Amino acid sequence: TKNLGEYRKIYLNDAAKNAESAFCDNVVVTSKYTAVTFVPKFLFETFRKFANAYFLVVSMMQVIPSISNTNGLPSTAPTLLFIMVIDAIFAVLEDRKRHIADAVANSRVTRALAKEIEQFKAIEWKDLRVGDIVKLSNRDQVPADLVILAVAEQPSTPPTGLCYVETKSLDGETNMKVRQAIQCTMTKCQSPASLLALKGMIQCEHPNNGINTFQGVLHLDSGDKESIAHKSILLRGCTIRNTDWVLGLVVNTGQDTKIMMNNTSTPSKMSSMDVSINRYIVALVCVLFVCCAVGATGSVLWETKNSHTWYINGKTPSQSSWVVMFFYFFLLMYQFIPISLYVSMTMVKHVQSMFLQWDVQMYHDDTDTPALVRTMSLNEELGQISYIFSDKTGTLTCNIMEFRKCSIGGVSYGHGTTEIGLAAQQRAANDGSFSAIAEEKHHSTKAKCVPYVNFDGVELYEHMAGSGGADQQERIHRFFLHLAICHTVIPEYRQGTTEVTLSASSPDEQALVSGAAFFGYEFINRMPGKVSVRVRGQDVQYELLDVLEFSSARKRMSTVVKTPDGDILVLTKGADVVVFERLKAQNDAQMVTHTTQHINSFAAEGLRTLTIASKQVDATFYGEWSGRYHDALNNLEEMDKQKSELPNAIDECMEELETDLDLLGATAIEDKLQAGVPATIASLAEAGIKIWVLTGDKEETAINIGFACNLLHSRMRRVVINSTLFDSAQKIEAELLLQVAVLCKEGSSADEFVDVALVIDGDSLIHALRGSCRTALLEFSQLCKAVIACRVSPGQKAEMVALIKDNIPGVRTLAIGDGANDVPMIQEAHVGVGISGQEGLQAVNASDYAIARFSFLGRLILVHGRWNYMRMSQLVLYMFYKNIMLTAAQYTYTWMSGFSGQKFFLESIVQLYNVLFTSYPILCLAILDQDVHDTMAVNFPKLYVAGPQNDLLNAAVFSAWVASALGESVAITLTVMWSFRDSSHSSESPGMWLVGNVVFSLVMVVVTIKLTLFQNSWLGINVVLYAISILLWISIATIASNWYLVSGWPWMDMMASMSCLVPSWCLLLFAPITFLLPTYVCKAIKSELYPEYNQLAMEVATFGLPLDLLAWNYAPSDRRQRMVHHKPNGNARKLSSVIPVSKRRSMTVKILSNDSQHSGFAFSSDNQARRAEAQLAIGKYIPHKAHHT
Repeated sequence: TKNLGEYRKIYLNDAAKNAESAFCDNVVVTSKYTAVTFVPKFLFETFRKFANAYFLVVSMMQVIPSISNTNGLPSTAPTLLFIMVIDAIFAVLEDRKRHIADAVANSRVTRALAKEIEQFKAIEWKDLRVGDIVKLSNRDQVPADLVILAVAEQPSTPPTGLCYVETKSLDGETNMKVRQAIQCTMTKCQSPASLLALKGMIQCEHPNNGINTFQGVLHLDSGDKESIAHKSILLRGCTIRNTDWVLGLVVNTGQDTKIMMNNTSTPSKMSSMDVSINRYIVALVCVLFVCCAVGATGSVLWETKNSHTWYINGKTPSQSSWVVMFFYFFLLMYQFIPISLYVSMTMVKHVQSMFLQWDVQMYHDDTDTPALVRTMSLNEELGQISYIFSDKTGTLTCNIMEFRKCSIGGVSYGHGTTEIGLAAQQRAANDGSFSAIAEEKHHSTKAKCVPYVNFDGVELYEHMAGSGGADQQERIHRFFLHLAICHTVIPEYRQGTTEVTLSASSPDEQALVSGAAFFGYEFINRMPGKVSVRVRGQDVQYELLDVLEFSSARKRMSTVVKTPDGDILVLTKGADVVVFERLKAQNDAQMVTHTTQHINSFAAEGLRTLTIASKQVDATFYGEWSGRYHDALNNLEEMDKQKSELPNAIDECMEELETDLDLLGATAIEDKLQAGVPATIASLAEAGIKIWVLTGDKEETAINIGFACNLLHSRMRRVVINSTLFDSAQKIEAELLLQVAVLCKEGSSADEFVDVALVIDGDSLIHALRGSCRTALLEFSQLCKAVIACRVSPGQKAEMVALIKDNIPGVRTLAIGDGANDVPMIQEAHVGVGISGQEGLQAVNASDYAIARFSFLGRLILVHGRWNYMRMSQLVLYMFYKNIMLTAAQYTYTWMSGFSGQKFFLESIVQLYNVLFTSYPILCLAILDQDVHDTMAVNFPKLYVAGPQNDLLNAAVFSAWVASALGESVAITLTVMWSFRDSSHSSESPGMWLVGNVVFSLVMVVVTIKLTLFQNSWLGINVVLYAISILLWISIATIASNWYLVSGWPWMDMMASMSCLVPSWCLLLFAPITFLLPTYVCKAIKSELYPEYNQLAMEVATFGLPLDLLAWNYAPSDRRQRMVHHKPNGNARKLSSVIPVSKRRSMTVKILSNDSQHSGFAFSSDNQARRAEAQLAIGKYIPHKAHHT
C-alpha cells in the first residue's frame, strides 16, 4: 500500500509549504528546440542518420594529409553543410509555429487571488503556481488544472455547483460538458475573504495523462473530508461556457497538466523503404570496402613490381602503404553512397504531403475537414499496405445514433428495417429462407420532429394506453422512466433563450434519452442530488443517490434513485452478456427467452442493443451499502487498485448492488453506414488488401455489418469461434487447426477455393492470443479473406494488429479508427489513420494520417499511396544509380593507371554533380510523375498490387540498377580511353583531365537520358528541367575552364580543348545511344511480351481505348493470349497478356501449410494463390462502363 508521501499534497492558502514541494511553474514549452538547445539537438538529430554521419567522417578524413586526395581540404563539407542547412530550415520553420503558440499561451492573462490585497488581480498564465486560487469568467480558457471550489449560482434557485465547459481543444468533442464544485466549498466560498479563510490540504494523484480520471481527497482543518472526482476538475485548455464565473484551486501547472502530459509524440515509425535503404547502404559500404581493399592491394603489388620507376612512385612500398591506400581509395569512392539522398527524400515527401492535403476529393465539406499528414515519412508506406484493421462505430458507420426499436416485457416494438437489415434479408431470400424483402416503411410525422429518433409502429402507443394489459402498461412505464433517468446527459440552456439542447457523453445516450422523450418521458434537468423528468406532461423529481458509471471493463452503468414515494430503485443498463448473468432467478423465463430472441433479431439488422433492468432495494440495506461504497470512493488506495484493474472495494461494492435484477427489456439503436463504405471496401479487397473489422458490438451485429459493407458475401464460408461454442484454449486451438487442415485439403484437391471468413469474439481472443493457440490463430487467419472480431477491448485490437505485424515478414499494416479506444491499435500498426468524427480527436492526434470519412481511405491508398511508392522507388534507385556511375568511372580509371588512386574529375565539379547537375529532373519526377490517372487507379484497384509485393524496390531490382550502373560506367571509361589513345589536337596523347572531362560529360548525358526512359508522364516542366541540368553542366564547366581560381592550371581552356576534338563529339552524340540500348531493348521486350498491368493501363489511356478492355476476362489457361485493340484511327494495336510476370509466384495454401507460418501469406489478388479470386476476375468480373480518357 501507498503512504501519504507517495501522493501529491497541496496546501490551501499556504504558498510557503507548496514551494517546498518544488512544483513546476506554469510555463509551457511545446517547441522542439530553443535558442540554447537548437545547435546540439539539431546536430544530434542530423548525425543519427547513417548517411550524414558517413559524410562527416569522409570530411574529417579528407583533411588528413597522408590519405587526402583533395589537398587536405574537406571538399565534401560544403555539400554536407548545404544539406544540413536545408534540414535546419525545415526544422526551424516547423518549430517556429510552436514557439509562437507557446508565447501566446504563456502571456495570456487570468485573475488570481492576492493575499496581500484580498482581491483578485490580473497575472499572466506563466506566473501561476500550484495552490493559487483563480477566478474565471464565461468564455475564459482554463490556465491550469483546477479543482472547482465554487461557481456562480442562478438567483432564487438552490445552489447546484454546476458549470459548463467546452473541451474541444482537449479531446475534439464539440458538445459541452458539465462540471460540479466540491460539496463542502461550493456554498461557503463565494468571496475573496471566505476563500482566504480556507485551511487544509488536498491529497491527490501525481500528474498523469488520464484526461477522464482524477483521484483526490480534500481534508479541511474544520474536519470536513470529501473525495475529488473527475467531475470536479477543470483541465487546462478547456473553455468556460454558460457560466458567469468559476473559482478554482490550481493543482497541476505547466508540463504537469494533463493536456501537456498527453502531448507525447506517437511511437517512432520507419517505413519499409527506409529499412531497405539502410540495408542497401550497408551492402554498398561492404562493396566499397572490397573495392578499396582490391585497389590498395593492386597499388602495393604494382609499386612492388615497378619499384624501379622511382620517378613515378617517389617512395618504396612499406607495410603501411596498404592501409594508406585503402583509405585513399575510400576517399576516392565514398560517393558510392549518395550524399543528397535523405535531403531529396525529405523535400519530395514534404511536397507530396502538401498535394495530399490539398486533394479536394478528400475534403469533407460538411465539417470543413481536409486530409491531414502528420507523419510524412510514411508517404510511400501507404502504397504497400497488405492488411487494414478497422474499427466499426464512427469509422464504417456515422456514429449518429437513432432510436429505432425496443423490446419491453418480451414484446417487440417497432417496424421497418435498416440498410443492413435489407442486406441480411436479401441474403436470406437468395438462400430461400425468405420469400420477400421487407421494404423500409414511411415513418410517422412525430418521429421526424424529435431528433435521434426513427421509430415506426402503433402497437407501442396502444399498449401504453392499456390494450396490452395493466402489467405490460406498467412495464412500459418503468422502461421509459428508466431511459429518462439512468444516464449522464446534461441539458444546456442557450443564453438569452429558453431553448434546451442535450449534451451527452456518447451518441447512444443521446438517442436513448431522445427515445424516452418521444414516448412522453422527457428528461428536464439535473441538479446535485436530483433529477427531474416530465412524464406525460407532469413534472416529477427523483432524488439521485448514486451513479455507478460506465466503463469498458464493466460494460454497464447504474443509477440509484429515490422515488417521490420513498422507494429506492437501482436502474441498470448494459451489454446483454453482462446484464443477463445478473438477473435474479425468479425472472419470467418466457420473457427472458423472448427478449433474447428480440436482441438477436435487432443485432441481425445491424442495430446496437442495450439490455434494461432494475430492482428495488431496502433502505436499511442501501444505507449500509452506501457507507461502505463512499468510504471506498474516498480511499486513494482503493482508487489506485481500481485504476490498475486490481481487486478493490469500489468494484466489489458495485458488483454487490448490481445483482438480482428484474429484466425490463432492451433497446435497439441504429448507426448507419457511412456513404461509400461498401464501394471502398470492395475496391480495397480487389487491390489485394485483407480487411479486418475489430468492434465492440455483438457477433450478429458485426456479421451483418460485414455483409452490408461488402466485407462478407453469401458464397463465403464463415468460421465462428465464440465463448459459447469453445470455452477453452484447447478447444479453440483444435478448431483453428482443423480449419487449416480442411482448407489445405480443399486447396490441393478442389479446382476452386471457397473464400473463408473468421468471426471471433473477445472472450475467445483471451485464449487465442496466448501460447500455441496464437500460432494456430496466425496460421488460419492468413488463409481467411476477412476477419471480424467482436466484443473486443482496445488492448485486444492492438494485439490483433501485432499478431500480423510481428509474425509475417514483409507485411505492412494499417489501422483506422475514430475514438480513444482505437489509439492503441493506431499506434501499433505500421500506418495509423484517424478519422475526425463524433468521438473527439484522440485518434487523430495519435495517427499518422487523418481523414474525415472512411471512403477517403480508398483514394489515400490507391491513388496517393500508390503514386508515392512508385515515385519514391524511382527516386531511390536513380540516386544510387547516378552516384555509382560517377564513382565506378573513377575507379575504372585507377585500374588503367597502375592503381594509383588518381582522380581525373575536377573536385568542384564532382561536388556539384548531386546538388545541381542531376537533382532537378529526378525531384520533379518524384513529385509529379504518374503512370495512370487517378480515376483509373481508383477504378482498377489491381494496379495497386505491385506495392504490397514490393515489386518496384527490392534486392533484385536494386541489384539490376547497380549492375547497370557498373556496366555502363566501365563501358564509358574504357570507350573514352580507347577513343583518345592516340588522338589530340596537338599530336600528343590527350591529358588525364581531358579524358576525365569527356567521361564526366558522357556520364552526365547517359544518366540524364536514362531517367527519361523511366518517365511515365511528361509535362513542360520536365523538359525544362532536363535541359537546365545539361546547360548547368556546360555553363559551370565553361566558367571553371576559364577561371584559374576555380579549377587550377590543368583545367584551363578544358571545354575549348574538348570541343576541338572530333572523338569528343562522336562520343557525346552516339555513345549514349549505344550504352542505353540494352536498357531500352529490355524495356521494350518486357513491355511487348511480358507487360505489367499498369503498362497496359497506360496504353489504354494513351490511345484512348475503352476502359473495359482492361477487365481480366480470360481463362487461366489462356493468359498469354493477345488482345487486339483498335486506335481511334482504326490501326491495330496489340496488347499482351494482362497477368504481370512478377505476380506469377506460387503461394498456394498447400505451400503455406507445409512451410512455417512465417514464410508468407496469400494476398487475395495473387492469381496463383487464390483461384477463387482469379475466377472472380474472369467471367464473373463486371466490367466498368466503357469510356475514353
